[in-house]
Amino acid sequence: MAPLSILPGRVRFESQYLVGKPHICRYLQERIMDYLKGLTEVTVNHKTGRILVRFDEHQIDRHTITQHINHIMKEGEEKAADGWWFSVGEKDSIPPVTKHALQALAGMVVNAILPKPLNALIPIAMKVAMGR
Repeated sequence: MAPLSILPGRVRFESQYLVGKPHICRYLQERIMDYLKGLTEVTVNHKTGRILVRFDEHQIDRHTITQHINHIMKEGEEKAADGWWFSVGEKDSIPPVTKHALQALAGMVVNAILPKPLNALIPIAMKVAMGR
């Protein structure tokens, strides 16, 4: 994959392979940041297939970045071909559907146990605790 746009300290790549594959984009983003020193930002967009990398030119050059990204892309393609789906952080996390089911169950238990005036405060407290 060749750079699409090059500016001092910034390079952008594009790959149609990444379009519609958020799991591979997350994997790519994590791997790029983990193994290269001198990077300040990496953004991989599964909607456009673009990769934006900002870096310190004194610590790393764009050719090294390009080679590293090509290597990781091949790695990701191989893993996807083998049926791999999740990034490292997602394997141990609870799927969103399960999280919603647990919240609903907790709500039913609280409504059954607490007196009515306190029932009104629980949904508000849950929203505050979840940062909404």
